[in-house]
Amino acid sequence: MSHSQSPWPFERPEQLADLLREQGASPDECADLLPVLHRLPEWQAPQPEPADTRRLLARLTTELPTLSPVRQAIRAHQQRRHANFSLLLATARAQVSLFGLGFWLVSALVTLVGSVVVLSKILSDQEMVLRASGPLLAYLGTLVAFRGRGARVLELELVCPPSPLQLVMARLVIVLGYDVGLGLALGLVLWAGGAEHVLALTLSWLMPLLLVVGLALLLSLRLPVQAAASLAYGSWLAILAIGSITNLQALLLTPELSVLPGCIGIALLAIALLRLHADMHRLLPRP
Repeated sequence: MSHSQSPWPFERPEQLADLLREQGASPDECADLLPVLHRLPEWQAPQPEPADTRRLLARLTTELPTLSPVRQAIRAHQQRRHANFSLLLATARAQVSLFGLGFWLVSALVTLVGSVVVLSKILSDQEMVLRASGPLLAYLGTLVAFRGRGARVLELELVCPPSPLQLVMARLVIVLGYDVGLGLALGLVLWAGGAEHVLALTLSWLMPLLLVVGLALLLSLRLPVQAAASLAYGSWLAILAIGSITNLQALLLTPELSVLPGCIGIALLAIALLRLHADMHRLLPRP
C-alpha cells in the first residue's frame, strides 16, 4: 500500500494502523495506541521561555567537544600539506650534492655562450640559437639527475625514506629551478645589453627546455635515461632543422605559439609523474 497520497498519517486511520504494524505492534497494542495517536494533533507543544533555552544551551555546551572534529580534520589536512611541501624542499636540499660542480658550471657556461651569441648578433636568427641551446640544459639535467638507473643504485634509492615520486619531484625542482633561474638571468643580461624582444627571446629559451625535460622523463620510463634524453633532445633539434628549411618554422614557431612547447612539456611531466608508480617495476634491473 502506498502512503505517498497522504502526507499526514492521521488523516486516514488505516494508514496509521499499517504504520503501527510495520513497527511490530500487535493487534491489541494497535487498538490501545490508535485512540491516543488520534489525539496527538490536538496537543499543543509548550513554548520555551528564554530561561529554559539558556539552561538547555548550558547543558548541551558541556557535552560538546572542545574543538570541532571537522575543524580538526581540516587543520590536520593543511598541516600534512605544509609538511609534504617542507619534506619536498628538504629532500631537494639533500639531493643537491649529487649533481656535482660540473653540472652547475656547464649549465651556466651554456647560458653565457647563448647570451654572448645573441648580443653579438653573430647569427641573424637569434631565437634559433636560444631554441637549440636552452633544451641542452634539459638534456644535461636529465642525464645528471636520473643517472641512478645506469649506476645500478636504483635499489638503494627505493629503500630511502622518500618515495620514488618524492625523489623524482625533488630532482625536478633542482633541475628546473636552476634552469629557470638561468633563463631569467639570461633575460636580464639581454635586457641590459639592449637586445630587442627580450620576452620573446627568453620564452624561446625556456619553453623548449620544458618540452625536452617532459619528453625525456616520459621516455625514461621505457628507455635508458641516456637514450631517452638523447632522443628527446635530438627530436627537438630535428624539428628545428626541418623548420629552418621549410615553412614549418613560420607556422609552428611563431611568437603566438611560443608558449605551446612549454605547455606540452608540463603536460608530459604530469603524465610521467602519474605513470611513475605503475611503471616502477620496469625500471628495476633484470637478472
